[in-house]
Amino acid sequence: MNKILLVTALIVLPVMSSASEVVFGRIVDIKGSGFISYEGKTHEIKKGEVVYVNSELIVEHSGQVTFTDNADHRFHLGNSSTAAVYAGAVELRSGDIWMQSVNKIEDYKLTTANATVNYTGGEAILSYDSTKGKSQLMVINGLMKFSNLRSPELNLTVAEGNFSFVDPAFEEGMPRDPTPVGEKTYGQLVSIFTGVNPMDKKSAEIFKDHKVAHTETKKETKRTIASVPAATHELEHVVKAEVVKMTQANHASKAPVKKATTPVANKLIVKIYGQTGMETSATTAIYDIPAKGISNRAPASVPEVDSGDASTNMNTIPTTPQYKESDKLIEQLNKL
Repeated sequence: MNKILLVTALIVLPVMSSASEVVFGRIVDIKGSGFISYEGKTHEIKKGEVVYVNSELIVEHSGQVTFTDNADHRFHLGNSSTAAVYAGAVELRSGDIWMQSVNKIEDYKLTTANATVNYTGGEAILSYDSTKGKSQLMVINGLMKFSNLRSPELNLTVAEGNFSFVDPAFEEGMPRDPTPVGEKTYGQLVSIFTGVNPMDKKSAEIFKDHKVAHTETKKETKRTIASVPAATHELEHVVKAEVVKMTQANHASKAPVKKATTPVANKLIVKIYGQTGMETSATTAIYDIPAKGISNRAPASVPEVDSGDASTNMNTIPTTPQYKESDKLIEQLNKL
């Protein structure tokens, strides 16, 4: 009985050991050098070898490794990059990876230490800076769901020709709103991978279109800026006109004010009143006889006098305060 159990155990154990080695895929190509670590053992990567689930791939500087799985997914691991493979998922631990998928039926997952990319088809480049903890995704073809690994509710969809990132320092790890990528940036990212081309050759045209749109935006901005000097010149003219007006008004206010001149009398009448034997006194009433064309109306302080005999109307003229007339005053009056 014990012999039967021992034989059975010897048969089962190898089966269980081989069953734990689940094949993930295969190494398609390698440039430079790299290593595979699996179950505590590490060896140099060789083209064509089998890759098992839970393996870790390490690419040295100036190297590149291309591997596939059994579900029509291809991955290009860039230089100085590290990735681990699992059943139905690949984790980018550092560096850059370009994934390409023609499988539009099954959902697949690409992760980093803080972000997750879910997709069924298409291609994209995912980068992870392990120093800053920043994950960046640029979609070349298709639509992909980009989310925070620890908070899946923080997610958005990134369309082809756009990029986004997850950074703990940006809005608490919320993926940034997708932003169009220009041809120059696209070229820089693609150049990281030697000999890798998009599955659809027309994909590059999307980034060229973004560049054209960006250029048009700049042109519109320039036109808007160019219109500012014209408005400025118009404003300058208005300001200058106002300054001129203010200057003229200022000069006018400082100009000497001409005193109102009293119309020159054509005739001066001096009337002296008094009684014989009394001290001579003089009361004068000066009336300006206006020139031709000017009203004959007397000053408001002097009552109107009817024309006629001077002796008759003499007593009707109100007397002014009496004062002694000096010789000097008489001389001035005679000169008028």
